[in-house]
Amino acid sequence: MSVVAEISRRRCSAGGSSMMQVRKASDRAGTVIVVFVLVLIMVELIIVTMVTSASRDHDLTVHRAFTVEAFYAAEAGVNMAVRELMEDSDEDGDGTIGSISDDSNDANDPTLGNARFIVTSTADTPFPGQRTLTSQGRSGETRREMTNVIE
Repeated sequence: MSVVAEISRRRCSAGGSSMMQVRKASDRAGTVIVVFVLVLIMVELIIVTMVTSASRDHDLTVHRAFTVEAFYAAEAGVNMAVRELMEDSDEDGDGTIGSISDDSNDANDPTLGNARFIVTSTADTPFPGQRTLTSQGRSGETRREMTNVIE
């Protein structure tokens, strides 16, 4: 046995047991702090994951709402153009029957909620006597286009 180990053993046996108890208590406190820090890190990771997931879900929901608004706006544009053709009148004042706000001026495009739309009309396509209506709805960053051929 080495000299240092022998001295240390003698101190412990000669009333050094209180030192051992102090050392054990400080070892426990150190262990508790390490475990506590690890638990805090785990909780933080869980919270960050939940916030990130919720943010992503929110973005997808907003994009889906814009998509639906743009689709319905395009559909409303087609219905409005068909009404102009049926009544043979230019109800939106763009100078053409069957087209809606086809004047390259976004300020006067009709709105449906937060969405806007325009409709272009092409006669005799794809065959004589047919008319192609192309409606473009937009909401936010989303664009939807709908093409209809009518006789």
